[in-house]
Amino acid sequence: MAELLVQSSHWQLLLTALAFVALAGVETLFPLSGDRRSRGRRWFANFALFLIGFGVAFLASPWMFRGAAWVRDLLHFPPLTALGLPGWLLAVVAFLLIDLLAYLAHALFHGAPWLWRLHRAHHTDAVVDASTGVRHHPVESLVGAALQLTIFAILGVPLLVVMAYGLISTLWQFVTHADVRLPEPIDRALRLVIVTPGMHRVHHSVRMNEGNSNFGMVLSIWDRLFGTYRRRPAAERAGMALGVEGENGAPKLGALLIDPLRS
Repeated sequence: MAELLVQSSHWQLLLTALAFVALAGVETLFPLSGDRRSRGRRWFANFALFLIGFGVAFLASPWMFRGAAWVRDLLHFPPLTALGLPGWLLAVVAFLLIDLLAYLAHALFHGAPWLWRLHRAHHTDAVVDASTGVRHHPVESLVGAALQLTIFAILGVPLLVVMAYGLISTLWQFVTHADVRLPEPIDRALRLVIVTPGMHRVHHSVRMNEGNSNFGMVLSIWDRLFGTYRRRPAAERAGMALGVEGENGAPKLGALLIDPLRS
């Protein structure tokens, strides 16, 4: 288990770096807003947060696995693998379940005040681009990983599917946050099923009714199903105000790390 975790972590870091380089190139060629304010400092701060959070979660993973296993054994919940589904169908059902739980967890991080303090660092980025996808406070990364791992253990979700989803969702965050001009007919068609840059950009609006919407991580179907889907006309998305009301989005690592301590 430990060897598998180490190997997957190496691959995740490599693919994350490659995905960012690719999306940064696409942003340069086909920009939506073209806003490059403090680009170097923002990228440094955003990726520093990612690496710190990744390292903390990796170091804490043995304890998180033990805690999740203890809760699973305590509850004796029937595992998903006990349904007797074919391997491919089990993977599909598990993927859908994980994405639904990710949607619910994202909504919870917006709804619970103490969780919002952790998640707020992600939304204070006033210039949303591919790097914003990994701009998460390390404590948020740790809490989110522990919460999801415990739920997955209780439900008996196959570990390989969990790891595959983790990699896919991390890479997809670069896509959904990318400052790219995707043709509106394509964006509109894709967001019937998956989260697109046009759909997720609305989630980063300073307007709270828009910021508290479009919680989907990979699939957009949950927002449509639970009534949290919001849209903005394509002509308005490039110049819309992003971030958190009253925040200047300063890309300083130290300020981002202590952000949850502010009222």
